[in-house]
Amino acid sequence: MKRWIRIFIISVFAIAAVSLVLIQFYQTRRTFSINDNMFNIGVGNAMDEVVKQLDGDSRPDADQPVTSFSYQELDSLVAEQLLLNGIDIRPEVGLYNGSERSFLYSSDPRHEKELEESPYRYNFHPVGVVSNNQFFITLAFPRTELFLQRNSKLFVYMSFFLLLIIAAMFIISLRALAIQRKLDQMKSEFINNMTHEIKTPLSTISLACEMLRDETISQDSASRQNFIGIINDENQRMRVLVETILQSAKMSNKNFRINPKDVDVHRIIEKVTQSFALTLSNRNGKLETRLEADPSVIVADELHLTNLVYNLIDNGIKYSTDAPDITVSTAIVNGMFELRVSDHGIGISKEDQKHVFEKFYRVSTGNVHNVKGFGIGLNYVAQVVKLHQGHITLESELGQGSTFIITLPLQ
Repeated sequence: MKRWIRIFIISVFAIAAVSLVLIQFYQTRRTFSINDNMFNIGVGNAMDEVVKQLDGDSRPDADQPVTSFSYQELDSLVAEQLLLNGIDIRPEVGLYNGSERSFLYSSDPRHEKELEESPYRYNFHPVGVVSNNQFFITLAFPRTELFLQRNSKLFVYMSFFLLLIIAAMFIISLRALAIQRKLDQMKSEFINNMTHEIKTPLSTISLACEMLRDETISQDSASRQNFIGIINDENQRMRVLVETILQSAKMSNKNFRINPKDVDVHRIIEKVTQSFALTLSNRNGKLETRLEADPSVIVADELHLTNLVYNLIDNGIKYSTDAPDITVSTAIVNGMFELRVSDHGIGISKEDQKHVFEKFYRVSTGNVHNVKGFGIGLNYVAQVVKLHQGHITLESELGQGSTFIITLPLQ
């Protein structure tokens, strides 16, 4: 996907998401406003009925004397009428003398300040209280906001939940597109590198064959053996490359199984190191072996173990700017077979070390442009170690070289 298309899609989604948030905010404010009005109307209707009933109860009949106002009935009557009007919050109730700024009655004296400042006040003059002062029934709702939120919270929660789902799906889609783009790029690089890697030994073999056709060279036994050795080495190199690619592809299958048997690791190391003799000679390099493990026979897949050793040594040679200096050592550590492959090459940065065993990942080589490869060698090595129930670690510093430490069970 082109960059401008991704930017356009992200911009459209960002505008849509912000618009949805603003609309949601407006709708929430409007919902609270409507609920607040409905709440006030419900309280007003309930208190009209309360005042009406209290006036009727306290007004004397023709044959009855005037009685005092009953404060005890005020709380229960207010709660009853509020509930009938859809409000199940029980408020604090007070009978307030507006002229003298004092309470004749309050359901809880601790809340008299809230009752005095409450906007919910209703004119009422209790019969039996002789006074020209103005009296009010006042209500204080300490949880009015909670009541309003409860009536609209389902709508609000569902809206935000759906918005979060949309945002999450969009982010996942973008991430999937980015991963797919990265994979496509890595596969393209892999094909290009693989073509170059195979083309190089083919060209070398072709050149060696041309030289062998020259009668002056073919008659020289030393030169002939040299070119035959080149052909053999390049053929071995190409075989390992192809084998690594094929085996790495097979390992992607969850049902893939190795073929373990008793193998002598030292014999494998000696065989692999011999195949690098010409390459090291041409670059004035050296390869030292310290084979100290006893026993050296473990249960493993010989083919994959051979390719593992080859890849690690080849990796050390490729990432050495000067004459390669490779050390391969073995030992028995804590009942495990330990294989170390060290080089004095360019080293690997801390950031690259996090991804070095990922498929198609290639370590940045800075100004070094002659390093070839296709990014599956170390991934293949890690898969082989895992299949053998072993463990692989990397110790490296930039400019100081790298050491790959592999531990494998003896049985």
